[in-house]
Amino acid sequence: MHDHSRENVRPSHVSINNSAKPTNAMADVVPYLEQIRAKFDDPMMQEKMKGFTKTLQFVFSDTGKTYLMNIQDGKCQTVKEEKLEKPDIQVTWSSDTFVGIQEKKVNATTAFMSGKLKVKGSMDDLMKLQKVLM
Repeated sequence: MHDHSRENVRPSHVSINNSAKPTNAMADVVPYLEQIRAKFDDPMMQEKMKGFTKTLQFVFSDTGKTYLMNIQDGKCQTVKEEKLEKPDIQVTWSSDTFVGIQEKKVNATTAFMSGKLKVKGSMDDLMKLQKVLM
């Protein structure tokens, strides 16, 4: 009898670079979004972001998924799969680029300059969010 339970033990991020399996790549995006959300729980971060109220939309070009992060007065209220027509800030990238930036394997500036990371929104807002997102 073959033991299939070991297959479930292997982290799914092993296949993140396999473009033939975008659903596996997408499964890895949610924990990283949660890590970003958790940064807003830090009282020091809340103090730095006080007065910052924006909707931040993450568009993943390779999976077609879009996530919305709602920030109210420096606190992240929600992160959910949703799409707005006009978010305050929109970041478009592949799940590989997003995960690479979060794991410090991809340089965000290089990704931006090469077109792998596209951003729409106020430059002031983007600069304020840079420490949280990168």
